[in-house]
Amino acid sequence: MSVPFAVPATTFVLKGLIEARLKTTYGSHTPPPVTIAPPPRPAATNAVNGTTPAEAAGLILYLYQAGPNTAYRNQFEPHVTSQGARRAPSPLVLDLHYMLAATGSGLEREVLLGTGMFALHNVGILSRSLIASVLHGVAASESGSFMDGLYAEPLDTAESQPEEISISQEPVDVDQATKLWSALQSPLRPSAFYRVQAVFLVPDEAYPDPNTVDEVNIAVVPDPVRAAQWGEQ
Repeated sequence: MSVPFAVPATTFVLKGLIEARLKTTYGSHTPPPVTIAPPPRPAATNAVNGTTPAEAAGLILYLYQAGPNTAYRNQFEPHVTSQGARRAPSPLVLDLHYMLAATGSGLEREVLLGTGMFALHNVGILSRSLIASVLHGVAASESGSFMDGLYAEPLDTAESQPEEISISQEPVDVDQATKLWSALQSPLRPSAFYRVQAVFLVPDEAYPDPNTVDEVNIAVVPDPVRAAQWGEQ
């Protein structure tokens, strides 16, 4: 996939899957939104009456880490020619780590978290047809924005994305989760963590061709040390 849009296209597909499941769950009711922003910080307390406004219900799908995929890290040395020259950059293959968190008050947070977790569990592996239906089903805006390229991302083609994308829940314990929430400066909320692999970032540029050899000159030069030795003899 292209370098600028591979990661956001993956996030967009995951977000679309969760939104579709929420729409089915809520039926005739309006489902809460799914956002990709970091979890919100604590709401400010009213200085007059000392009350804190109720938090709105919603789901957060937050990409908090991206790391190299170990299986594909050294798989692309064929980008080196038989003469040892690099002819193209190797693709960057990533594992994406997401936090799925529910906001709101009361038991609706648990409803949202369970629905979002089931949406990701129910898929497991993103088929190419499913990716196409989610990603390419959105029409580009008429403004000609740079982000319109997101919806044309070839995430569903084997040439740009050689391996199908898989979703697996990560065993993050309370200690790790607390450290992450503390780093985000946000109060702990019901959450689950996922690894999405492997996402290919394929560069479209190539290294320039090496300079051609126009003329080859072969010369014989005497070794001055040996010449001196022979002179002494």
